[in-house]
Amino acid sequence: MNRRIVITAARAAVVELQKLTLPPSGSVRVANTISALSAGSEGLVWRGEMPEGLALDTVLPGYQDGFLYPACYGYSAVGRIEAVGPGVNKALLGRRVFTFTQHQSFCVVPQHELVFLPDSLSDDDAVFLAAMETAVSLVHDAAPVAGDRVALWGLGAVGLITASLLAKFPVSLTAEDPLPSRQKAALAAGVTVAAPGPASCDVALELSGNPLALSQALVATTFSGRVVLGSWYGTRPVALELGGSFHRSRIQLLASQVSTVSPELSGRWTKARRLEYALECLQVVRPSRWITHRFPPNQAVQAYQLAGEFPQDCLQVVFTF
Repeated sequence: MNRRIVITAARAAVVELQKLTLPPSGSVRVANTISALSAGSEGLVWRGEMPEGLALDTVLPGYQDGFLYPACYGYSAVGRIEAVGPGVNKALLGRRVFTFTQHQSFCVVPQHELVFLPDSLSDDDAVFLAAMETAVSLVHDAAPVAGDRVALWGLGAVGLITASLLAKFPVSLTAEDPLPSRQKAALAAGVTVAAPGPASCDVALELSGNPLALSQALVATTFSGRVVLGSWYGTRPVALELGGSFHRSRIQLLASQVSTVSPELSGRWTKARRLEYALECLQVVRPSRWITHRFPPNQAVQAYQLAGEFPQDCLQVVFTF
């Protein structure tokens, strides 16, 4: 039986049992071992802060329809191919793969949507692939140049991975997060922690999910600087003071989202190339050290409560199957 986690309403979840079916032509069935819970976008769904009618994603299969409860949401799973449909080489049986699929013990996926994993990458590291691709996209949009002062707000999983990538650039990098445990994780990754946020920066990345941090980032960014907004606030209101010095600042406020590639880079970069590079980056950053909690499917409510309501008590929450 397939165990699938369903968020039935704000702050409510159940596990649905489904009979396993043979994969159709061109597809495989994957037995998942682990999936990562996104405290950002999935947290919005859990808390009831996702705008109704808005697509959960514009690219991932199954998420283009307008959002409504009940919702099966998730996009970071790792497992092994355990059945193949007609037209798929049986030599793929047993191969480890990453899929952009929901939290469930089994998933059926077209072969062309599989990301095959190298033996050198553990399941615990590979489950961060979606977060790593997001981080690469954020760095692309930030586009720092040598000597820039770069500041980052928010040291959740995506924030830490993004900071780890930026730490390799010839820039001055600081990061701000009010939680001591996340500050400690950033310091271990070689990032200078500033709390409260830095006095001034050329490039700011807002990844905290807190609308107040966007105001702080705008104040800290210098003339003609860039603020990259990676957070998704959902239905929460955002109040910004744009009537003062901001008017003359020529600051660029850029909405960054991993579903697409920046038009400025689309001549050289595709989503496939970016995903391949993100897979390489996982083997350098090794983000599995940031997994703090593991839950079986029947403890989905506890997992969502922890990730979506008590971020101070966790970093990366995963489901294990």
